[in-house]
Amino acid sequence: MQKRRLTLPLFLFYILFVSGQDSESGGWNYDNFESKFLAYEPTQKEGVSDKNFSFGEMIVTNTKKQLESDNYKFNAADYLNITTALYALNEKKETWEISLKKMSESEKGCEYLTAYKKDVNFYKDSKELYDSLIKNCGALPKEDSKFDFSDYVNKNQLNIKLVSTIKKIGEDDQKYRKLRDMEKQYPLDIQNQILIDSLFQVNQTYIGKSLVGDKYDAVMWAVIQHSNLEMMERYLPVVQNAVDENELNQTPFKMLIDRIYSFKYGYQIFGSQVGVDLADKKEQMEVAKKYGIE
Repeated sequence: MQKRRLTLPLFLFYILFVSGQDSESGGWNYDNFESKFLAYEPTQKEGVSDKNFSFGEMIVTNTKKQLESDNYKFNAADYLNITTALYALNEKKETWEISLKKMSESEKGCEYLTAYKKDVNFYKDSKELYDSLIKNCGALPKEDSKFDFSDYVNKNQLNIKLVSTIKKIGEDDQKYRKLRDMEKQYPLDIQNQILIDSLFQVNQTYIGKSLVGDKYDAVMWAVIQHSNLEMMERYLPVVQNAVDENELNQTPFKMLIDRIYSFKYGYQIFGSQVGVDLADKKEQMEVAKKYGIE
């Protein structure tokens, strides 16, 4: 008799079931953190406002959906979202600090630590750990020192001139933004917007995975995200189409929608913008449906 194979969904169900079974007796730790999160269902603790609970619950739900679409591969953005959610939901400090540590160890985690230091609400309650993680990042080799640009272009059969241009745009997008020096960053943003407009006119499509590979697929989005409302709205359908055609992941698209709604209405839909109120659940559902986001 042929043995039945354990499929991924059943295996995942097993992990969630086991995690749920020991939720009372066992806590979160570094090794079980991911399975614990996937099994986690927020409950409103004493002292947690309705606003914070709704915010945390929404981030948990959206992060789980994103992880499902990414084959449950946790990345720096996921860990940042999880840390933010667990903090808002008033979970134990030692629990959300595990997520913070895992973010620092992920690809681009050090960039996230530096970029969001002044924005994240949990920094004040984890200052010592947060600063030590940033300090340790400084001792790590830079990604570019290990990255073979020519090999990347050749292996992916890309246009080296276009990829070089996008690479430079991406570097300029972060040059002073990481340092929070927007006076110096603003001229670079304007220059980048002009370049992106020009590249779009030439290529007549989003500059995504097919043209620049998955390392640089979010550069065009970043320039749009850091532009003005007119440019964001103009390129919103272009970014949506890029997501539909798998040229860009869905998370940046949701962030662009949030930024547009923040500018226009003073509230957001998916919770990616720090310090901006969420729309009510009815509006969230309507906007998600409008843009085909589950």
